[in-house]
Amino acid sequence: MKFKFLIFMIALIGILSIGFADVSYPYLTQYGPAIVNWGPNVKYGGTLNWLYGANITITQNFNPFIKGNLPVSLIYEPLFYVDMSGKITNFLGTSYKWMNNNTELDVTIRQGVKWSDGVPFTPQDVVFTFNYLKANPAIDLNGIWAPSNDLVSVTASGDTVIFKFSRPNIPFFNIIAGEPIVPEHIWANISDPSKYTNPNPVGTGPFVLKDFNAAIGTVIFTKNPNYWMTGRPYIDQIKWQVLTSNTTGLMAFLRHDFDIGLGYVPNVKEVYVNKDPEVNKYWWPVVGNNALYLNDAKYPFNIPDFRKAISMSLNRSYILDHLYFGDFQNYDNPTLITYPLRSWLDPTLTELASSLITYNPQKAQELLASIGFKKNDQGLLTDPNGKVLPTYTLTVVAGWPDWIQGAQIVSEELKAIGLQVIVNQESYGQYYSSLQTGNFDMAISWLDVGPTPYNAYYYAFSQTQTAPIGQVASTNFSRYTNPLITSALQIFSTTTDPTLQRQAIYTIERIVLDDMPMIALLPVPMWDTYTTYRFTGFPDDQYPYYIQGSLSTDEEIVALNVHLK
Repeated sequence: MKFKFLIFMIALIGILSIGFADVSYPYLTQYGPAIVNWGPNVKYGGTLNWLYGANITITQNFNPFIKGNLPVSLIYEPLFYVDMSGKITNFLGTSYKWMNNNTELDVTIRQGVKWSDGVPFTPQDVVFTFNYLKANPAIDLNGIWAPSNDLVSVTASGDTVIFKFSRPNIPFFNIIAGEPIVPEHIWANISDPSKYTNPNPVGTGPFVLKDFNAAIGTVIFTKNPNYWMTGRPYIDQIKWQVLTSNTTGLMAFLRHDFDIGLGYVPNVKEVYVNKDPEVNKYWWPVVGNNALYLNDAKYPFNIPDFRKAISMSLNRSYILDHLYFGDFQNYDNPTLITYPLRSWLDPTLTELASSLITYNPQKAQELLASIGFKKNDQGLLTDPNGKVLPTYTLTVVAGWPDWIQGAQIVSEELKAIGLQVIVNQESYGQYYSSLQTGNFDMAISWLDVGPTPYNAYYYAFSQTQTAPIGQVASTNFSRYTNPLITSALQIFSTTTDPTLQRQAIYTIERIVLDDMPMIALLPVPMWDTYTTYRFTGFPDDQYPYYIQGSLSTDEEIVALNVHLK
């Protein structure tokens, strides 16, 4: 299942550092690297059949401020698209710069754009959108106006929109860049946007809504005649479809009924690619980590060496091979820096980092013994007072097979150090509530990421993102904080100096290795499975133009590049 993570970006590193093949084709430089120049002979036309998923109920809700399951990015656009590599593509914004000691962000707004109803788009629409979020906190789901983000005002001067801050907050560009912009002439008349379903959406994006049929799970989008990007999109329509089961989806893909969207398929090479290798393709670059969250506010998970012992008890190679049939290797790092961002790793910490993820249950037991935790005659782990530790739960989302299987393996492997763990499957809503309120022992969950490690560290360990057990934490579910990490995050957020930023990240890496507040466990790839039977131009190793980007823009990027064979 592909989950739309909250992915917040900041631009710093280049696309080649991700380790994909060298990209030698020319980019359309007036937009940015997410818009590929396919040359003069591109074929136009066709309906792209996009499978969203299975067992999902869709409702006609195109409100871009509410996190739904419809591809609103085909209709509503942000100022910029910032991908996982840190590369920026200009959409409704054409440039930006930090001013006044990094307390003011000036964004130049694109001219000549129209809304899909023909009304001109202006900088005032941008100002309206951001101030509308302030006036309606219930729809400010990205925390634009959260006190911790220090935004003071948003105004316009000519073709420039000015964001003023009470103090520097460089990473906040990520959130501003990806916020969808709405037309003032429509939304100014909506009194309660948190309840507005927006059945007839008007945007600046490449497509407009043509038909919605909840009964058969189909949404059809057609080309926006007023779209501002010259020559795009190439395709005429997109048919967005929900099916009854994953098995039905696989069969449909094997028949070439769909072009993109199959997502995670166990043993994908055998059951899908090898059935028609000329056209059946998948691209699953790893962009993040699913971590083993430990409730650091609970004993004994509040002991760093106890957490390190758990890490050393996990055979990650076995877990990866068992779950993903060898598709992913060497993605994880105990500093929680994801594989694409490995250039941020402090080289002096390599040996220490390796020792903490190397499978070594014997060393784990020795570490536990050094802090008073030993196995009794029955092989059960006891605390320093000789009391057997209780059975702990490892919480996952019911219906997410790789998480469930991974949790089951973890449960078995922890028996080697005498730890008793049972897998607890919960509905997504209950699962997320358990993490927020701290009602768990261990859990598998994603780590918010971006093209620098700041994002992961901020959302995982910031004091502003956590709360005591029983109260709702925003994203710091482990409930771990450290004043040195807080200081390093502050330094990073207030400077554009790459040397100072790197020093701040190195400081956090060392603390994370010393304390091991959570444990990198499973990969978070982009589950892009597709066929080139009818269309080409999908992202792959040769053309990695789309690398899990800011907020909800991803579908638009693919839709602007795909074209008939």
